[in-house]
Amino acid sequence: MTDTAFLDPDPRLPLHARLRDALARRLAQGEWPPGTALPAESRLAQHYGVALQTMRRALSHLEQEGLVERRQGRGTYSRQAPAAASLLRFFLLGHAGGGAGEGPILPESRILSAAEAPLPAAEAARLGRAAGSPSLRLERLRCWGGEALLAETIHLPLPEATALRDLKPEGYGALLYPLLQSRCGLLVARVEDEISVGQADAATALALGLKPGGPVILAERTAYDAAGRPVEARLARGRADRFRYRAVTL
Repeated sequence: MTDTAFLDPDPRLPLHARLRDALARRLAQGEWPPGTALPAESRLAQHYGVALQTMRRALSHLEQEGLVERRQGRGTYSRQAPAAASLLRFFLLGHAGGGAGEGPILPESRILSAAEAPLPAAEAARLGRAAGSPSLRLERLRCWGGEALLAETIHLPLPEATALRDLKPEGYGALLYPLLQSRCGLLVARVEDEISVGQADAATALALGLKPGGPVILAERTAYDAAGRPVEARLARGRADRFRYRAVTL
């Protein structure tokens, strides 16, 4: 017996993309908690009435997004929200004179402020809200080895992020997405990043140790849950002298 009820009915989406969304929704609803094995690929394919190759392609999408892990000879396992989605991946990490063999340094996040604020027009449009709608606004500094690389302004829509409203700055930890999942029940399933170049205003220059008006990398991020709803609008300003971009095309 097959079950197509979970599939997005939009025929414009390829079948493997609709399968990916259906599985992501089930992950977000906690059907397979982190570390839990998903049913075998053949069982999932039979459940949805699709070819095994189509199911494998859908699972491959989830793996690339960090939502599942496929273990050789053991199956597919659910994971926490992807930490690899950090915008720090766009920046050369470590001190300028450091070598690759010095070992990793854990990234540091500093919440400079957290307060309820009305959504600016641009962020409201990305979140599908009216301008002036309530949001939780975070000002965050991302550091690596004591060096500030990113100054971020993050808007989280309310009431979805209400559980974070009274959290003290030190309670946010290094990663936001696991916190959104554990406190607010919001699983970030995918992100869209738009990269451009701008100039550092006075506050950004001070935070990143730059000259006002100097070049900075601007990264506009919109994060979506498994149902495709936007749950975060972020503007990150980063040091242009540390920027890198690497793409793999298949």
